[in-house]
Amino acid sequence: MRRARPNLTVIATHERTDTPIRLSADRLLPEPPETRAMSDEAYADWLLGVAVSERADLVLPYRRRDTLASYRAAFRAKGVRLLTASDEGVMGLLEDKPTFLSRMAPIGVPIIPFRLFQGLPAYEGLRARGRLFPDHQGDLCVKPASGIYGAGFRILRDQLPAGSPLAALSSLELPEPAFRSLLSALPEPEPMMLMPYYTGPERSVDFACLDGRILGTVARMKAGTSQRLYHDPEGERLADLITRDLGLSGVLNLQTIEDVTGTQRLMEVNSRAAGGVGMTGLTDVNLPGLLLNALDGAFPDEPVRVGRPVRAGKREIFWEA
Repeated sequence: MRRARPNLTVIATHERTDTPIRLSADRLLPEPPETRAMSDEAYADWLLGVAVSERADLVLPYRRRDTLASYRAAFRAKGVRLLTASDEGVMGLLEDKPTFLSRMAPIGVPIIPFRLFQGLPAYEGLRARGRLFPDHQGDLCVKPASGIYGAGFRILRDQLPAGSPLAALSSLELPEPAFRSLLSALPEPEPMMLMPYYTGPERSVDFACLDGRILGTVARMKAGTSQRLYHDPEGERLADLITRDLGLSGVLNLQTIEDVTGTQRLMEVNSRAAGGVGMTGLTDVNLPGLLLNALDGAFPDEPVRVGRPVRAGKREIFWEA
């Protein structure tokens, strides 16, 4: 943002005074612990009060961004733009992965196939049907229908190699009988997705957009201990399709994985910037800068793309700070 606007003033709020954002923000304001217990309306009023007192032009929310979307008009009435990925309906859709993926398939987005279940009886009913994904020969995996940071994701191993010690299993792997036992032990099982476990490359596509118009993209793909940042035409196509369909705004992120045919299949879209978005600053595409320019009415003629691929490790994004 500062590369695009050297005179930009950034004010952040956070519960913790030792948050790393204090290294970059001009001012760090406390977010009192009692805000966690506030109703959505009270929290919106608190945030608007801070924005007005600080004479902010733009608010980029992280906490409660899905419910804050319904208060955009209240902020606008006070001369403040509250920027969320879309309205409250779309924000809820993005968090509901099964419904979201089902919405994307008809507009031409290849999605990862899934079956929805809740609790052990439903799961056993699915598995009793035999091969649920005829084009997939390998293991299956599960993850909650809603959540972040991959919480709850597990790879189900139908059969372990002979002589496998427990230490040989990763924390993401579960023998299938063990998963059934866990489901039976849960007092309130949550909706989950059963999917093919693809071992093809995963891509994370960071993109800037405003009011349904794509501004620029940077694709990231893991390569050992580093990531390769480059232009991926298919990632841009998917970002453009989804952005136009849902009228998205912000610096957002989508994730894909390749199936055995090499097709990139959409896994999810995040209504926030991804944790690795800082790496994009090492390329020649300034996603936050593009967003700030578009907010002032300056749109690029076509999406801005990475001209020269870059390989980077996470630690590099902190060097400047």
